[in-house]
Amino acid sequence: MAYQRSNIGASLNKKRKVSFFKKMMAYFIFVLFFVSLAVWGLSTEQVCIKNIMVTGNTSVPTDNIMKVVNGELNKNYLWIIATDNILLLRRAEIKKQILDDNKKIGEVSIFIRGVEISIKERESKNLWCNGKSFDLKNCYFMDTNGFVFEKAPIFSEDAFPEYFGLLKEGDPVGQFYLKDNFKEVSSLYNAFKQIAFIPKYFNAVDEHEYEVYILGGGKILINDKKSFESSLINLQALIDNGYIKNDTASLNNIKYVDLRFGNKVNFELIK
Repeated sequence: MAYQRSNIGASLNKKRKVSFFKKMMAYFIFVLFFVSLAVWGLSTEQVCIKNIMVTGNTSVPTDNIMKVVNGELNKNYLWIIATDNILLLRRAEIKKQILDDNKKIGEVSIFIRGVEISIKERESKNLWCNGKSFDLKNCYFMDTNGFVFEKAPIFSEDAFPEYFGLLKEGDPVGQFYLKDNFKEVSSLYNAFKQIAFIPKYFNAVDEHEYEVYILGGGKILINDKKSFESSLINLQALIDNGYIKNDTASLNNIKYVDLRFGNKVNFELIK
């Protein structure tokens, strides 16, 4: 009887193995069919990317952008699934790589229908210049956010607002100048013109202390411990109360005006 039970057990184990093998084969065939169907679906003409249109770029060559795009389209998932279709297009990676490779580009939008890659280039609104003598021989373009994006040619004075200081030595491209409050500083720079103090250069001593050099050779000392608006009010008060006249000769006699101490304004004129 023991021998008979042993044969029955062996037979049952064999049947279980055969059943398990059949199930695994069925699963494998199903997965293989599904993968083949997916590969076929991702390779159809309806989803394959045929033409890519790049718009909005004026100075950045289209070839620079397409180099990034083609690098992504030539990749494969699992060595067999091509990424050159609208379902697998890695838009986030393409956008990041385009922005990393081309600092003059400020925004990238990718529209699936088409496919269209829309570029918005940064506008040259300001200059950051590397130097302590306030010359314009080594300057870079900045946009309205204080982002340094490309080397600038040598300009005559007053072509763009000029900013100095703060950035680390070396190539400044890709850095922000006063990232957190550059727009406020830029507005301050322009506001000086409205009260007759014509700014020539802006120098950041550090992230909180600033010098604004004005036409005539003097400078205005300011910081961000209080609002720039209140500093401008105090500066205007010097003129309104007759301490400083706003004619050219008087403004040329200014050595410095210090607005860093609340409502207490210190100034010195050239004798």
